[in-house]
Amino acid sequence: MRVRVLGCSGGCAPGKAPSCYLLDRGVAVDAGALATSLTIEEQRAVEHVFLTHAHWDHVRDLPISVINRTMETPTLQIYGLPDTVEDMRTHLMNDRVWFSAFDLPTPASPFIAATPMNAGETRECNGYRITGISMPHTVPAIGYLIDDGSDSVIISADTGGGGIFADLPQDISPLRAVFLETSFPNAMREFADLTGHLTAEMLGEEVACLPDEVEIIATHMKPGFEEQITAELMALGRTHLRAAKDGDVFEF
Repeated sequence: MRVRVLGCSGGCAPGKAPSCYLLDRGVAVDAGALATSLTIEEQRAVEHVFLTHAHWDHVRDLPISVINRTMETPTLQIYGLPDTVEDMRTHLMNDRVWFSAFDLPTPASPFIAATPMNAGETRECNGYRITGISMPHTVPAIGYLIDDGSDSVIISADTGGGGIFADLPQDISPLRAVFLETSFPNAMREFADLTGHLTAEMLGEEVACLPDEVEIIATHMKPGFEEQITAELMALGRTHLRAAKDGDVFEF
């Protein structure tokens, strides 16, 4: 399995794009950098986008990527919690902020089609089994366990934690990696709790239940705090833990 990090910042600045992860086989998780980090041809090759939640930094490039498709490009299939799908229709592509891509060019053959997906549900998609995992946050959110039949990885949503990996499905391929947000340094734990995010220390608490050989890939650091958060992550003493950066490519 190949995971290309198109964006993994908790904000946006030059060289720091919002959340978006591209798997091989035309599947992406989140859309924060779906247009700005891909060529037109690469954008048109994306067939499925699994959204973790409706916050702007996770869906930002979805409307732009849509206009870079053509009427001959197959309909882009998006998945997410029912609330997330409804938010895309009501607040984003609502024919006011952006054109109604769910209905154009025709309702029978739109630019985008949506499939609601709840935590615990699994979708078969281009050779992957993708299962939603509940992620407590300030809005409804899920992460995704992605299994290609040989290996599996988890790409989480924003989350305040609370034992999110305690009850993973048992019938999965060996878990190789977890992409998990670490938005704030430890000194900002109170604010992290308030906004539904993790600090480095909180990340350590969440992954304590996972075998040490599972690679922990820290994401979603707020711009300006990256060095401090990374140092605090390294102080956790976990063998296979690293901070992601835009452009990283992971092979599992």
